Amino acid sequence: MATHDPSKAAAAELDTLTKAFRKAEEKQEQAREAVHDAIVKHLRARNAPPGKIAEHTPYDRVHVGRIAKGAGIPPLRGPNAAPAPVYDDATVDAALRELDRLTATFKKAEAKVEEARKPLQEAIVRHYSARTLGPGEIAEHSPYDRNHVGRIVKAAGAPPLRG
Repeated sequence: MATHDPSKAAAAELDTLTKAFRKAEEKQEQAREAVHDAIVKHLRARNAPPGKIAEHTPYDRVHVGRIAKGAGIPPLRGPNAAPAPVYDDATVDAALRELDRLTATFKKAEAKVEEARKPLQEAIVRHYSARTLGPGEIAEHSPYDRNHVGRIVKAAGAPPLRG
């Protein structure tokens, strides 16, 4: 007759929660890449001014500038400036609508990561506090290293294993 092993059940629970968390992180990364690709596309085509693009993305002007520089897009000002573009209102509106849509998708994916993080961290604290699993075992079945597991547990106010 098989006996119930709490450590195996705890590890299985952490594996399931970790899988959901990593899936949410992957979707967030895909959404982030889509936003970055659209920023580069619209800056390269000069469809909208960088300031307007920043207003319709989760980033400030400086970060939009870093994305543009990383993609090799010449700045609008300075010694290496490109010729000043003339913006068409319809094109600007279409570009900003696309950025708004992609930003909404990114923010939803970001919220899903936080939704997946909460039960994972609660399970970590629960299994640590119940002494079902130690920090090293938790780290093997979660996306965190043992030091981060310790920070999560300490932040939750769980008593230390030694003491």
